[in-house]
Amino acid sequence: MRMILAVSVSLTLTFPALAQDKPQTVLFTNCNVFDGVAESLAGDRNVLVQGNLIASIGDASLSAEGADVIDCGGRTLMPGLIDAHTHLYMNMPGGVAGMESGTWDEIGPRAAHMANEYLYSGFTTVREMGGGGSGLKKTVDAGLIEGPRIYPSGAFVSQTSGHGDLRFGSQRNPNLPPYPNDSNAQRLGITTVADGEGAVLAAVRQNLSQGATQIKLMAGGGVASILDPLHTLQFLPEEIETAVRAAADWDTYVAVHVFSDEGIRRAVDAGVRSIEHGFFASRETLQLMKDKDVFLVAQMTGISPYLEQNPGLQSPANQAKLALATDLAKDFVENVKAIRPKMAFQSDVVFATGELLRTQLDYEKWFHANLFGNHAMLVSATSAAGELMAFAGRANPYLEGPLGVIQEGAYADILIIDGNPLEDITVIGGNEKWYDAEPRPRDIPTMRIIMKDGVIYKNTLD
Repeated sequence: MRMILAVSVSLTLTFPALAQDKPQTVLFTNCNVFDGVAESLAGDRNVLVQGNLIASIGDASLSAEGADVIDCGGRTLMPGLIDAHTHLYMNMPGGVAGMESGTWDEIGPRAAHMANEYLYSGFTTVREMGGGGSGLKKTVDAGLIEGPRIYPSGAFVSQTSGHGDLRFGSQRNPNLPPYPNDSNAQRLGITTVADGEGAVLAAVRQNLSQGATQIKLMAGGGVASILDPLHTLQFLPEEIETAVRAAADWDTYVAVHVFSDEGIRRAVDAGVRSIEHGFFASRETLQLMKDKDVFLVAQMTGISPYLEQNPGLQSPANQAKLALATDLAKDFVENVKAIRPKMAFQSDVVFATGELLRTQLDYEKWFHANLFGNHAMLVSATSAAGELMAFAGRANPYLEGPLGVIQEGAYADILIIDGNPLEDITVIGGNEKWYDAEPRPRDIPTMRIIMKDGVIYKNTLD
């Protein structure tokens, strides 16, 4: 099915002219550099790109014979952004019901559309946290469509009545014989329901065999789903440990969706490397994560007052879950500020395409910066997220250099920006409005150049 999905994407979509076929040698001159780490810009820098890597960084004397020279005119040169939690395949309108009625030949092109939108919003790398395999990644890597480099997780792995069990209550459980699988999400390989260590082991190995670079487990309840109350603990400790061991055999790791404090501790004790969301974490649990080098990957839209307007959360059951989650997450920001665990940026856009996708990405940039500061937001979406991507070990398909930094030997994922994002997050598209934001075109005007893997996809400086 994933092979069919990839073929569907490549055959049914037609984009404007794609970027040049292969990387070149480019010298960026007269740049103010944010390297993904520092709290201020390094002024008057030149940056040389050879092929798909950054070859050298120096002062105005740095030159290269035969290079294409781009004068940045004092603009900011920074790493391409990284979104550590996307759902490119969860793209049908109408929430879970929309996904249940979706077909592969509609979901596939919509996934390609979303990949294109992320790239032109400045994201040169995304970690796809469940819902699709490696087909879209391979199609992007082959240069057939424009999109970021993708770290796929494969299907969600969920217990029965877990956050990834996307059936309605009237639908039969595919794991209880003699009933066949009548869940559309499972037929399409978007989610896998697995109970018991053996089933979890098989599900993890299946995802890895299909090109997953990390594994995503559902270890607690969520707001957008139906069958899983927020208070539930999902997967027994030994089931999570089994997934961790199976992933480790491939030299990679497990990430878990979980909100509750107890669920986070269970997952961390089992050896997971990233907590997705984690909104109910106590300071003690956040300190445990920090001590064990476990990333917190939380979308700030999940605690925004705007969230009650989300079209996918309008049922009474979802609204009740949202009200409870809002109350339980009231100390989240202060707890994170007190402990400062490692954080990676995520948008967690689901059931939204086009304008709704753009406005959520823009608002997430702004709201994260508003809560934790511009520098913290930028680090979470560059160097910190790049460190998280490297947890994939030898399962990592992108091993030539580090991601999310401007340094010699790093991947040439580069943005040229009008203005200084350390002072003004709107220059990378941040917007304090979400559902009431004015529509914007696909391109962010202040994002003048987008380079991924040494290839320029957008250049409005010429």
